[in-house]
Amino acid sequence: MSSVSRAFPAAALAALVAAACQRTPPPGGETAPAPQPARSGRGPGVAGDPTLPDELAPKAAATASGASQPDAAPPEHKGPWFVVTTAAAGVYRQPSFDKNAKIGYVRSGGKVGVKAETVSKESCSSGWYELVQGGYVCGNLGTTDLTHPQVKFALKRPDLDEVLPYTYARNAKNGTPLYKSVPSREQMYQYEPYLPSAKRAKKEEQERREQATGDVPGDVTPASTDPDAGVVASSDSGVAIVGDGAAEASKKPWWQREDAKDGLHEVTLEELAAEGDDILAKRMVTGFYVAVDKTFRWNDRTWYKTTRGLVAPADRFWQTAGSKFKGVELGTDYKLPVAWVYGGRKTAPTYEIEGDAAPKSAKSLEAFTAIQLTGRDKEVAKTRYLETKDGTWIKAMHVRVTAPGAPPKDLAPSEKWVDVNLSTQTLVAFQGTTPVYATLVSSGKQSSVKDKDHRTPKGEWRIREKHVTTTMDGNGTAAGDLPYSIEDVPYVMYYFNSYAVHAAFWHRNYGIQMSHGCVNLSPLDAKHVFFFTDPPVPDGFHGVWSSAQQPGSRVVIHD
Repeated sequence: MSSVSRAFPAAALAALVAAACQRTPPPGGETAPAPQPARSGRGPGVAGDPTLPDELAPKAAATASGASQPDAAPPEHKGPWFVVTTAAAGVYRQPSFDKNAKIGYVRSGGKVGVKAETVSKESCSSGWYELVQGGYVCGNLGTTDLTHPQVKFALKRPDLDEVLPYTYARNAKNGTPLYKSVPSREQMYQYEPYLPSAKRAKKEEQERREQATGDVPGDVTPASTDPDAGVVASSDSGVAIVGDGAAEASKKPWWQREDAKDGLHEVTLEELAAEGDDILAKRMVTGFYVAVDKTFRWNDRTWYKTTRGLVAPADRFWQTAGSKFKGVELGTDYKLPVAWVYGGRKTAPTYEIEGDAAPKSAKSLEAFTAIQLTGRDKEVAKTRYLETKDGTWIKAMHVRVTAPGAPPKDLAPSEKWVDVNLSTQTLVAFQGTTPVYATLVSSGKQSSVKDKDHRTPKGEWRIREKHVTTTMDGNGTAAGDLPYSIEDVPYVMYYFNSYAVHAAFWHRNYGIQMSHGCVNLSPLDAKHVFFFTDPPVPDGFHGVWSSAQQPGSRVVIHD
């Protein structure tokens, strides 16, 4: 990495992590991919603590569709069941590997009901199984023997009953290694020289060597012949030890340099993988996220096995919980227009306004409180107020208000579609012309600088593909941008190029532009929209593609 003189503001990291939209979407099924509460002042997680905060603690066996319990199954199918034991298994309309007939995929650990007999062995020696939900899967990619050892080592399934489908952890330090396998103690010291135990081991080894060679402090040490080392002499000579600091610093990996944080915007994903070998997969930048498959102990240390099959030291991470904010279902308790208190404020005041008298304080509403409006507004002393259902008034500047546009012209009577208003940062889901759900979004950040302008494009598209989770990563696109990597972003709905509607658990600023172009939702909102829209995601599937037979729902984005 070349030297840099421009410092990167730490506050920009959170905004950058919301950038996970500009990369071409992954192929999905083609390749693999007594709890302690959080300590006060450290957010919803504890560094290196394998126990989970309350909202992430394991629950009893789930019963909802797609739940994570391996034996939870719809009552109508009694077996057999097919469990995917490879990275992923494609599902096809016909029993053949025809990519044009691919309808979706099942991830490692995914469990789907199949018919007992295989139908064909064309290009699949174990035979093609027909799914009871439709489609075919190759038997080479899994097993119907639920006691098979490979089933035990497959990924746990995403828990669709929780706020987030997996446990997520945020990397807290630059240079954190992701290992291909659990390192030995010696390997751990090699790749993580900053560990206190590694430093002690190095010091003890140095002392053993000195004792073995008879060297003691004060002995004259020959000068180095390294031209980059500068002048070196022992303390007996009376000459100070002088080194070429710049040369020495240049030899250090980027993550070991004192000014590493100032040059993060020049670090690329390719550079992070450059140190990779048979043991090390890559290194991480502060702010990268992993999704945790399992937590275990080894060599007196706690480790995460990630959903990508890599191993990470838990003491370098903070576990994170998703926001519990959720929009409102429309029809009985709420009708359009609906508003929410948003922004950096914790509360917003409401007022009583009688005639031309000055507004009088009434009560305060907490941030993200859903407010039923009457549709009436008035201006008092050049300030616009909106009337709430209970007769009080709230300043328009303190809330985001739903304002959907006109429905598509060729809309079918009960067709499901989604309206996103960029000006109000709101989303309304419709069935036909009936609004059924409303919430806040965070769309792309706008800038007058071209490379920093990540505004969400306007237009009308159909959802092209859906993934229960998929990894998003990429390099910074402009000076000051950091590389980003978020494993298993939840509830992703791609609709145009690499633009998607998806959950964002790494920020909670819904109602404010935050992303690099995607439409961010809270995890609970994204899950609601994910399962509301088409194409549907069958039980056990991890992703699906739309088709002429099963078109995706429309996404209409406007000011």
